[in-house]
Amino acid sequence: MTNPLKSWSDDWQSRDGCERILRVRWLLNPNQPPLENVEIVEQGGRISEIRTLPATTANILPVILTPMLVNAHTHLEFSALAEPICPALPFPDWISAVIQWRRGKDGTENDGVSRGLQESIQSGIGVIGEISTTQLVNHDDLAAGCHVVSFREIIGLQQERIPELLQLATEHLTSASPEKLNNAVVAGLSPHAPYTVHPELFHSLIELAVSHKAVVAMHLAETTDEIELLHNGTGRFVDFLKRLGLWNNSTFPGGRCIREFLEQLVRAPRALAIHGNHFSADDIQFVARHANLATVYCPRTHAYFRHTPHPIRQLMAAGAKVVLGTDSRASNPDLSIWKELQFVAAHFTDITIPQLLAMVTTDAADALGLPIDDYEIHVGGELRCVMLKTSCDTNDLTQLVRHPTTQPTVRLWANYNSRGQK
Repeated sequence: MTNPLKSWSDDWQSRDGCERILRVRWLLNPNQPPLENVEIVEQGGRISEIRTLPATTANILPVILTPMLVNAHTHLEFSALAEPICPALPFPDWISAVIQWRRGKDGTENDGVSRGLQESIQSGIGVIGEISTTQLVNHDDLAAGCHVVSFREIIGLQQERIPELLQLATEHLTSASPEKLNNAVVAGLSPHAPYTVHPELFHSLIELAVSHKAVVAMHLAETTDEIELLHNGTGRFVDFLKRLGLWNNSTFPGGRCIREFLEQLVRAPRALAIHGNHFSADDIQFVARHANLATVYCPRTHAYFRHTPHPIRQLMAAGAKVVLGTDSRASNPDLSIWKELQFVAAHFTDITIPQLLAMVTTDAADALGLPIDDYEIHVGGELRCVMLKTSCDTNDLTQLVRHPTTQPTVRLWANYNSRGQK
């Protein structure tokens, strides 16, 4: 039996440089009504026309077309893991297991990053918000049409280490100049979390990000243990930090809250509050008032740690920006941002498909400080998209999107490259 995608691919490549026509069953754009039976005309890598067709039109590919996907938050270093790190609970014990795993890596971090990049590219991702623990992503590992925002993770509770860590952050921000990397890799900063960053260091990192116009990402309001540490200076994190020899009463005297971190984050051009699982009602209103601040929800990681329901509905109702991330293979079975979207579609049925798509395209790109036009399919724009293939036999788009067989199969950018196929 003829494979329609293979036949289309061969014909498409043979017409490079000429006008080319792509006909798909569905075209999905963020925050726009879905279009069924669509013809897209492309020449020289740009779209010249988009029109709908009669359902009886021949040679329509049985696929869903979306813009290139954006994963706003991941840790690629863990990508060689076959399964998540255990135990998941209590959370400080999971962090201890992560630390132990890192100590036993024997210099295999680059292998994990390379694997994670390839897995991400194959799952239709065009932009990755990566938390980097050492150097920048290797530019040679990036396929055409893929970009990385590399957030240098900074961890430090000891006041005497602040100058050294600020120097590290500065070197990271200056190492990814556009002239060196053709904008394929952009540098940002990630003060790790409230329980791992000294308050003075956090303030200085924000100042550094502001001066370099860099994006900032921080794990925030992830667990109730974190909230207890800030509010009362007590709880599991106290024992955790004591075991590491990092506990200091003056750093966590109690009386602190998530709001003090949010007030600093919004000073950056763009900032990501990673997780936000335990935002208070006041936190949600604060996030909603600042368009440069996005909450990154990592649905399957959230489920792995058995958190209480995420406040995604409350955030959206308040007008806050919510985007999706995969987190890492330390807490997730894979790096597919599309599967994260499917998880949310199945568990929050009141959120529309166009709204969900924005969380992994335009809104996510904007949260990372990137132009949103590249993550829409529109006349005049470059043809940068993902085909999703399915074996689900239905015309109901919602069912199609949720169905487990509906998965990315081809990445298509200005000059089609067969390496984009799975």
